[in-house]
Parts: sequence; C-alpha cells; structure tokens
Amino acid sequence: MLNDDMIITKLKATLPENRLRHALGVAETAEKLARKYQADPYKAKIAGLLHDIARDFDDHEMLKRAKEYNLPVSEYGFALPLLLHGPVGAVMAREEYGIQDEEILNAIALHTVGSEYMSQLDKILFVADKIEPNRSHSSVAEIRRQAEVDLERALLSCFDESIRYCLKIGCLLHPTSIKARNAILVARGEYRQ
Repeated sequence: MLNDDMIITKLKATLPENRLRHALGVAETAEKLARKYQADPYKAKIAGLLHDIARDFDDHEMLKRAKEYNLPVSEYGFALPLLLHGPVGAVMAREEYGIQDEEILNAIALHTVGSEYMSQLDKILFVADKIEPNRSHSSVAEIRRQAEVDLERALLSCFDESIRYCLKIGCLLHPTSIKARNAILVARGEYRQ
C-alpha cells in the first residue's frame, strides 16, 4: 500500500487541479471527523484522498470500467453512470494504489449513494465529502455546524440536501439513498407516522 505522501504525489499526476483540491479537503475533513467520532484518522484520510479517483470519467468510461471490474450495475447506474464513481474508485484504489483495507474500500464505494448499513468510517467520508472547506452549497454551513455535534444528524442533512438537489434538477432519486435516509430516521425515532 502506498503511504499518504505517495498517494498525494500520484494524485497530483492524475487528477485535475480542482479535483485534487477537493480530495485534499475531504481528507483533512474526514481525518478531523474521525478524531472526533472514534474512527481511525489515517483510514479516514486515505479514504478522503482516494474517494474521487474515478469521478472525472465520462459515462462511457465509467460503464466500461464497471463492466471490466464485474460490478453490479442497476438501472440507476445505467441512467446515472456518474454514481458508479464510488464503486469503480474502490476497485481502482485496490488495484492502482494497493489499498487492501476493506473498511477504506467500502467507504470509497459507498460515498456516492450511501447505504442502510454504513460504518462509522462510511458516514465520516460521506459527510466530509459534502462539507470540506471548498464546498459552498446553500446548506453547507448548517451541515458543518451539525457535524461538530452530531455526525448522524449531519449525514441525514447530507441525504436531504442531495434529494432536494435531485428534485430541483429533475434527476432520478437513487433508492439506496432513500433507504439509507429512512434507516437513520428509524434508528433515531425521528419520523412522522
């Protein structure tokens, strides 16, 4: 496995400048959240650095890679290939960066749509991706505030923000994100009957 300095050097050679800046911001934020919420800060940093290594592929390349890696592609994956950059990136992290830690790979795979069964590291990476210092969406200040005191509240707000965005632009809602959001609400007992 490459260490973090080697990973950053390799990312500098492969990612566009804006994507590299985002990856560094997510890594820093994830490391900080991991210290706060009893997860491994080094794993969080590595997951943050590598989470978007497949993000800039076009739809054709994303679907081609998913097929090469034998990843399951649902109807939503065919409709929105960009959402596959998590699972595709996890395979690339293993094959091209030597990451063997399943916890890191799972966090990378799930950072696009989440899951009903997210580990602490999965949650940290998902939230860090939405609140890193370069983000400027309308809810970012509130989600950053929430992340300081309640990781799951911040995660719920991340799902809410993503759903609002999808509704605004008229794109499909991924059912896994809906299930993940519902699982948090049920676990917290914060839903209306």
